[in-house]
Amino acid sequence: MALREDMLDMLDCTCVEECCCEVSGDLLVAISLARMNKSNVYIFAENDLHTYVRLFKSWGLHVRKVVCSEPKDFQAVDDVEIVSPQELLTDMTPRKFFFLFAKSSVPDDEKNFTCLQPDKIPSVEQPNNGFVVIPGNARKLNANLFDSFDSNRIYYYQSHKAELMELFDALADETSKRTLYHYVESYVKNCTYRGEHNPTLWRYFFGGKYERLYKHLDGECWINCGANEGDTVFQYLSFDFKPKRIYAFEGDKTHFDFMMKNLPLLPPEKRALVEPINEMIDESTDFEKILAGNSCTLLNADIEGAELSLLHAMKKIIQSDRPVMAICVYHFKEDLLTVPQFIQSICRDYVYYLRKYTPYVDSVKKSHEVIFYAVPRERAI
Repeated sequence: MALREDMLDMLDCTCVEECCCEVSGDLLVAISLARMNKSNVYIFAENDLHTYVRLFKSWGLHVRKVVCSEPKDFQAVDDVEIVSPQELLTDMTPRKFFFLFAKSSVPDDEKNFTCLQPDKIPSVEQPNNGFVVIPGNARKLNANLFDSFDSNRIYYYQSHKAELMELFDALADETSKRTLYHYVESYVKNCTYRGEHNPTLWRYFFGGKYERLYKHLDGECWINCGANEGDTVFQYLSFDFKPKRIYAFEGDKTHFDFMMKNLPLLPPEKRALVEPINEMIDESTDFEKILAGNSCTLLNADIEGAELSLLHAMKKIIQSDRPVMAICVYHFKEDLLTVPQFIQSICRDYVYYLRKYTPYVDSVKKSHEVIFYAVPRERAI
């Protein structure tokens, strides 16, 4: 019960932690100037608006407005108004101080962004003339502050508190509940993921080092979505599992070509089990035709946010074949809820787990590689 109460408290949290934020160099110069001049701070951002606003406020800055080039489904962030670049051009507020953070570059529409062009803006050494810009394409500034795949997760998670608690209660063990807590915490508090990381070697097939979440079958028919260069196929076969068939989907042609070069390295009897498929998966993908009468017993997916489309395409097969599913839920903010909710809506008598694996990418939050496992009761450990 203590962890559940901690989860509820964390979802109500409005503090931003600075444990992963390095404030030095040009950034520290700019923050100090803004404070000295009692400037009205404007943030040009598209992603993680709530994190930016809360963090800048925690530094003692007066955040007046957030400027977004794309419309949002809300008009304010912690009482700070969101405006368009066009509205910014008519804003006559004195002592503007502009932070250009969450964009990799200034947009191409120069007509709307004349005031943001470097040659139109005074340098940091001339703060009294109006704008001060910290360039958004200075990679070190972006990397030292925030690193997330999607936008505005704080707002999303806190406004879906009830659904997150339903997921929390549906998870089968304490490890899963801790994983959910620390994953959401890494966004709500803007901190590094502080839970346990399992080596990616065990991903999809074990919860941790040989931790059995489900019974592996001889004659498994596995649909492997996001086969990359064949690494997960080699990984699976290295555990000496004995599948009937592996359907290795990879939509990216470059990765698929690498996989085709790697597959001949397998022993001939194992290579004969693998059917490589270069196809992007969406709701129209005909899995019944691909399976050709085989029953799917194992399904995994790491397909950059198309996981829900895959599940929709496979709805009838999932209901009839009852496969074990290991699905990534970290690419988009909605995935953490929509993927489990959809699986729960079409499956009966399943057991659910959440596990976190070591990220491949250099992410400050270390929050990638979160896998939702759905295990039919008859194959549960």
